[in-house]
Amino acid sequence: MPHSVHVMIVEDERVIALHLRKQLEKLGYQRTSAHTRGSDALAAINEDPPDIILMDIRIEGDIDGIETAAGIPPHLMIPVIYLSAHSEDATLARAQKTRPYGYLIKPFSDRELHATIQMALERRTAELALSESQHRLSLAMTAAQMSCWEIDVLTRQMHSTGLGNADLNQNAEIVTESWDAFLERVATEDRDMVRKAFAYAVAHGDFYDVVFRSLDKDQNYRWLRARGKSFGDDRKGSQRIIGMMQDITDQRLTQDKLREAMTVFETTQDGILILDPDLNVTNANNAYYRITGETEENTLQKPPYFLSANEHPAEFFQELFSGPGARRQWHRDLDTHNASRGPISLSLQVIAVENEEHELTHYVMIVSDRTAIRQAEQELHYLAQYDGLTSLPNRLLATDRLNRAIERCEPSGMMVACLFLDIDDFKTINDTLGHAAGDQVILIAATRIKGITERTDTISRLGGDEFLIIRENIPNETAAANLAQKIIQELQRPFYIRGHEMNIGASLGISLYPVHGRSSHDLIRLADTAMYAAKDRGRRTFALYEPEMTANAAHYMTRSLELRRGLENEELVLHYQPQIDGKTGDMVGVEALLRWKHPVHGLVGPHEIIPIAEKSGLILEIGSWVIREACHQARRWQDEYGQKLRMAVNVSVRQMQQPGFADSIAHELAISGLPAEDLEIEVTESMIQDEVSMIQTLHDLREVGVSLAIDDFGTGYSCLRSIKSLPISRIKIDRAFVSGVPGNSDDVALINAMLAMAGALGLSVTAEGVETKAQYDFLRDVPGIKLQGFLFGKPVPAEEVFAPTIGKTKRF
Repeated sequence: MPHSVHVMIVEDERVIALHLRKQLEKLGYQRTSAHTRGSDALAAINEDPPDIILMDIRIEGDIDGIETAAGIPPHLMIPVIYLSAHSEDATLARAQKTRPYGYLIKPFSDRELHATIQMALERRTAELALSESQHRLSLAMTAAQMSCWEIDVLTRQMHSTGLGNADLNQNAEIVTESWDAFLERVATEDRDMVRKAFAYAVAHGDFYDVVFRSLDKDQNYRWLRARGKSFGDDRKGSQRIIGMMQDITDQRLTQDKLREAMTVFETTQDGILILDPDLNVTNANNAYYRITGETEENTLQKPPYFLSANEHPAEFFQELFSGPGARRQWHRDLDTHNASRGPISLSLQVIAVENEEHELTHYVMIVSDRTAIRQAEQELHYLAQYDGLTSLPNRLLATDRLNRAIERCEPSGMMVACLFLDIDDFKTINDTLGHAAGDQVILIAATRIKGITERTDTISRLGGDEFLIIRENIPNETAAANLAQKIIQELQRPFYIRGHEMNIGASLGISLYPVHGRSSHDLIRLADTAMYAAKDRGRRTFALYEPEMTANAAHYMTRSLELRRGLENEELVLHYQPQIDGKTGDMVGVEALLRWKHPVHGLVGPHEIIPIAEKSGLILEIGSWVIREACHQARRWQDEYGQKLRMAVNVSVRQMQQPGFADSIAHELAISGLPAEDLEIEVTESMIQDEVSMIQTLHDLREVGVSLAIDDFGTGYSCLRSIKSLPISRIKIDRAFVSGVPGNSDDVALINAMLAMAGALGLSVTAEGVETKAQYDFLRDVPGIKLQGFLFGKPVPAEEVFAPTIGKTKRF
């Protein structure tokens, strides 16, 4: 079990060692120790040998990880797994000489770490089992200790020397006891068998041979074997049973252990060969035949096929079996072939077995199939540097290539351009069409970028919808800008995903070496900052890094943290602006508007709150709070004043895209007790352009019973067909059109057209931004129109909405 395994970490980077210990604890390895120097690790190993060692190759001190591993006493048989961020051939070749149990290339996942440790421990278990098996075979050769005994059938007296009596302790004295007393010590399960064996011998004058268990003087059961014959004495008219009794407990245990060893031999996943001193195979397990594809006929009494002269040079055998390099244990990885599988990779461990005179008797060879591990190592190496979806270089490899580009350009004085690209509205694609469609967008974008860049450019996917393009030997900023514009134009061409034509677009940020930064870290960071500046400029464009961008980013980070703190500290409040019946002047509704009581800057409006909330991801949490607070406030007014006001609340695209949004509205209505018809959800005109993502949510909201309004109507590009197909009950004419009436004939014509369209579709109308009596006079006679604007009141806190006429309908 992992919790009982002692894992030693040898790593001079304390942060990495701490992280590794946490990884191990997460995986259940509770016994861990860590050392930064090889000499300290060796001292600790001698005092308290661990079960396994995770060894960084490059560590501080006089000896590195490989030399430390070489200094571990061989008899401890402690598995060593090397950790390294590098994979130079020379280093790996030197490391292989220490017979490691595996390699882990940094960084590695919890799954890789756990799997590598488990494979090493299982391999060590097999090796220990093999060693134990050899020891048991030696014990089985120990001479048997035996005792003679005699039973007088007539008197039922038994005479024995040592093993036959209750002592079972090699006593040479003759002991006499009754047959019944002897049977009392025999195990209950074996007693009847013993009686029958002796009764048969007496009845037939025949031999007996029986194995049973009997208690010794310490009340422990021992296995005994009794063999002998029944003899009659005609002169005395008596009959005797004479025989030998042997304590075979050790033999029995040895047999059990041999069976266990044979089970290991036959069931282990590693192949095991027994070779005579001439390297001919005398025995092989089934795993060997499975791994190599060889047959018993082609294997026994011959050297292993992969040790044949045509497979390896003479030096190979010289190192393995003779000369100064010969060892009791030897390990090597080699590539060979399988009769049916083709090329395979094997790990060989050869153990020389000697007799008591130190003469070589045979070799034991463990053959492990490393083919899957080798392939996994190659795959891990690939995954460590390349993106799994696009096969483009990942951040690690891109950073390395950027460093090399900087090194090459530094002497020439040329620049390196670092372009940070982010696909616009990628989350919307994932949320509406699914992640498979998002993957298709990424693949198409990657193909297009590669198609218009140069072969020497590095195109990297950093993750998600982010790409990094590196071009060296850039002569000036204009060349970098031209490249960015070319990429933007290429990505503005329609994408066709699952039968949908989609306009994607991207935003790019540019940083230049050495103008903006001299390290890869700084260049990527500054290009990222410039990319966000491009998004702030309207997206589908690029921005060249400027120092002011860092200040703006810092300002955003500060405000984002302040807003999060403000939400936690209940600094957010709602103000309410009246909505008036144009004909009667009665207040019939209010619109809830978000405000932030900033401790330093005072009351902050939604024009600053919403962008920060959307960027920081707080928009969902804030949006939920607004709906909850607005519903409760509307219900409080109904209970306090008996006044039913329609509560209008704006929602964001992100809220509408959330699964179960309509259910969350129904939940808040139920909790607050507000009737559904008293809540109006406002969506912007631009939001309903994407019918794929919105139409079902709008219908779900309508099922809940709330009314739906299009806010800022006239500023988007809604067509009559799309509005007609949606469950909209109201349009709100934007203040931009109201401000021009009645003096501006164009605005008058537009408003009249909107009113006519609303009438034709059976939609109610609210006019926003009414600030003058002339505007009021122009709009008041429109049947059923509702008016909103500073003429009737600015947004005020909840307690001020009914202040002028408490207990009565508020009229203007």
